[in-house]
Amino acid sequence: MDLRVLIVEDNFIIQMFLESGITALGHEVIGALDLGNDVLTFLESEKPNLIFLDIGLTGDLSGIDLGEIIHTKYQIPFVYLTGNSDKPTLARAMATKPLHIIKKPIDEDKLKKEIGLIVEKISSSDILSN
Repeated sequence: MDLRVLIVEDNFIIQMFLESGITALGHEVIGALDLGNDVLTFLESEKPNLIFLDIGLTGDLSGIDLGEIIHTKYQIPFVYLTGNSDKPTLARAMATKPLHIIKKPIDEDKLKKEIGLIVEKISSSDILSN
């Protein structure tokens, strides 16, 4: 299964790490953005089949705000990235129905394992059959 991934991460080093790791696993990164409003503009013309989304985005829209919009308006599966594991934040995040949550820090082995789990979840469902 080939993924067309949008990365939404405001830390440039993490953004580049994700892009490198995702492409090394044979998937395509079609965009890397750091602001929620830019993501909404991007989604009007591009259709990724998976979004990696940082919960702690800076700017007008948090990652959780953006996750809610992505879920309700675009129905694109998304994966949260977070360095924050407090229960209220995770509860808010889970309410937006992410496909998966990856806790930072992330290294190459963890990224490979997590992408494998994500592909397995997508393959065992009809998420991308539209």
